[in-house]
Amino acid sequence: MNSYIKEALKDRKEKKRMPIEICKQEKCTGCFTCMNICPKDAIIVGEDIYGKTIPVINKEKCIECGLCVKKCPINHPVKLSHPQKCYAAWGKEREEREDCASGGIATVFSNCVISENGVVYGTAFNDKLELVHTEAKKKEELQKFKGSKYVQSYIGLIFRQIKQRLEEGKCVLFIGTPCQVAGVKSYLGKDYENFLTVDIICHGTPPMKYLKEYMDVVDRNHKVKNIVFRGKKDYYFTLYDEEGVFSCKKSSCDFYFYGFLQGLIHRDNCYICNWARPERCSDITIGDFWGLDKKSLKVQYEGKVSVVLINTIAGEKFWEKYKNHFYWEERTVDEAINKNAQLKKPSVCHPDRKYFLERYKDKGFVKAVKTPKMIKKIYIHRIKNTALYKKLRNKSE
Repeated sequence: MNSYIKEALKDRKEKKRMPIEICKQEKCTGCFTCMNICPKDAIIVGEDIYGKTIPVINKEKCIECGLCVKKCPINHPVKLSHPQKCYAAWGKEREEREDCASGGIATVFSNCVISENGVVYGTAFNDKLELVHTEAKKKEELQKFKGSKYVQSYIGLIFRQIKQRLEEGKCVLFIGTPCQVAGVKSYLGKDYENFLTVDIICHGTPPMKYLKEYMDVVDRNHKVKNIVFRGKKDYYFTLYDEEGVFSCKKSSCDFYFYGFLQGLIHRDNCYICNWARPERCSDITIGDFWGLDKKSLKVQYEGKVSVVLINTIAGEKFWEKYKNHFYWEERTVDEAINKNAQLKKPSVCHPDRKYFLERYKDKGFVKAVKTPKMIKKIYIHRIKNTALYKKLRNKSE
């Protein structure tokens, strides 16, 4: 029997009850470490009144062992490391880079792991257009992981599967947001030589319910098969049906995408994020290399570039082993941190946030996201993107 459970059962005999609240609800990240660690499967996914996923405890099944409280990365933060090295990097294959949000480094990392008979865990939309964390064993399965997805993924019981793969001796790569990386590390409770974590520099995660409600309106005349936020057309909300692209809106002209970029629709915890700081919980951090002067690169290159931060010895070993699989150039850690706000502090809450939440309770997402400031800005952007406006502006110039 697990030592934690033995200790908890002893406490029960002494009538020392464990608290039923796992962590403060406004701080909960939805990592669901608690659900994965529960020995009685007494925790399920629920939602609060604002559509945010939260853990719900079945009191009939709960044995009050306290594992959910002890393993929660909010209550007991995992070790953080300051980045030791920084690189500007991009994949060598042009076609692969075009479908990626930045320089395609996550795809290259994933290919390297699978080539060694390892497995990769990343995010993909399922048939119901729900973003879920899932496993890839073959290179052709990696296509579904490409591109940024600006919505929270559902972890499910994937941490249990990761532990099983590690104990089988498989090399495992986990790619996720910092809070998800903290969750899987806390769940495992120890380091594995065959485990590598990569966190994506995160702007914030809207609840999945928001995107689903938004798509219910968009999807009236089309059966959406895929959603792309960033790809060949960067920062365009692009929707695909069976025949191909049927809608493509610039981010500043779409209420969901612009609401995300403006910090209106994130989970509450995103505005007080513990991991939006220079110190990282993963082995390697990747994202856009904002503010990079491409003219300063030794190699002439005008495409997308990823920032790669090496945070641990495990991350450094991985980098040294596979660095010849992509183009790279060493930069300073300070350069990366200074140009990327989310490496210094959490996203700023939009001034209409309170208005949005109050409207959401009664009206739902589609009406709530159309706040006064959002409506004004989006319609200005839409006008500026019309052919007539561009024609008149060119004449005046």
